[in-house]
Amino acid sequence: MIDLPFEVGALYHRGNEIHGLLGGQRQGGISTPKDQPFIIAFTGEAGKSHGYEDFWDDERVFHYFGEGQSGDMQYTGGNRAIENHVADGKRLLLFQMMGRGKPYRYLGEFVKQSSYLRPNTPDTSGSLRTAIVFRLIPAEDGAFFAGNKVAEPQASYQTLDSTVSSRLVEVRSKQSLFRRRLLSVEKQCRLTGIQDLRFLRASHIKPWAACTSGDERTDAHNGMLLTPQADLLFDRGWITFEGKGSLIVTSDLPADVIKRLGLNLRQGRNCGLFSEKQATYLDYHRTQVFERRYKRSLDPIDDLMGDLVGSVT
Repeated sequence: MIDLPFEVGALYHRGNEIHGLLGGQRQGGISTPKDQPFIIAFTGEAGKSHGYEDFWDDERVFHYFGEGQSGDMQYTGGNRAIENHVADGKRLLLFQMMGRGKPYRYLGEFVKQSSYLRPNTPDTSGSLRTAIVFRLIPAEDGAFFAGNKVAEPQASYQTLDSTVSSRLVEVRSKQSLFRRRLLSVEKQCRLTGIQDLRFLRASHIKPWAACTSGDERTDAHNGMLLTPQADLLFDRGWITFEGKGSLIVTSDLPADVIKRLGLNLRQGRNCGLFSEKQATYLDYHRTQVFERRYKRSLDPIDDLMGDLVGSVT
């Protein structure tokens, strides 16, 4: 198998770093490099202008719409290439568009599980047509999707009963789904602008344990991307945000800590508009987490150890 220089979560320029290495068409949503064992697919907001939007279902399967801006989609060109990529011995690489003129985020290698036809899907002009949708599953989870906030696997000499083991698998599955869905809503850290997933964490706005349903826990709008330092401040309630993006910082945060963190924690700083659903979750964070969670902590050392071993609650 050919080793690729792409790291899951990292950013690459489409022209020089992707097509410059692999070849293929430099425009469009599906690229089929000649005489290469690869197919390159691109996902992102551009699909919305053509009447569709790729999405993750509850089973962690990615539904990827085929190419074709008007009229019924056909199993030709790039669509045929994805449909038959396993039989043709082609590896399917998925990149996320980050905006016009910006690098693309590598989401990893995927495998087509199946495909289906979706009628009554608008095309670019708004006319209804039949779209082709591919069900894609990750060939291998990247580090970001595996997550580092879930409990580490137990040592070999420790035996988990079936109930605990099943619970751990369920939690990991839901957290992985949340992280994947979040990427369709958030592109970068709200405080630093970093987009490389290798340096970010997926933060729940309404904490996992406080969610009243599985839907809240996997809702992409119940989250944001933050660097580890910013994630800790938000998770512990040292900072929060207004729905319109204004940063709120507690007066309890020591000035020396603010200085040494190196983050721009200016009170009222605009960190970008949140969606309406995110704003609802932020209402909860401001009233139930901000200036509350760190005050409820009786032993910061215990909190520190809790972060080291992880939690499934």
